[in-house]
Amino acid sequence: MGKLVRLCHVDDLYHDKPRCYRVEGVDVFVVRHWAEIYAMENRCGHAGAPLHRGEYTDGLIVCALHGAAYRVATGEVEWTAILPPPMSEYSHSDNPRIRQFGELMEAVETLPVKSFPVTVEGDEVFITMQFIG
Repeated sequence: MGKLVRLCHVDDLYHDKPRCYRVEGVDVFVVRHWAEIYAMENRCGHAGAPLHRGEYTDGLIVCALHGAAYRVATGEVEWTAILPPPMSEYSHSDNPRIRQFGELMEAVETLPVKSFPVTVEGDEVFITMQFIG
């Protein structure tokens, strides 16, 4: 069952400028694109970095840490994380510990991010959160 939870005031959101709000113990990414408002969990599905610090463009948020991109309307992965050098070379290291770290980093999957339905009532923005139990 979903619970309608107040997120913010519409005027708190600037066009194409992501924000983060903590609601019911969850960090929520929110962005306003013209008349549309999108909300999803504010943690990258690859390494847990805060998504609101990334670059927003064309309906995508690109994580500032490893470059994974997500559709803000659905939380679906548009492209997976990119490990830049030297991290992308760690799995080929002669040092066993560095090689193991590189292999582990390459094995980390980029998972979708949970999105929240958004409702605007008057000038207030609400999201529907699903709670288990």
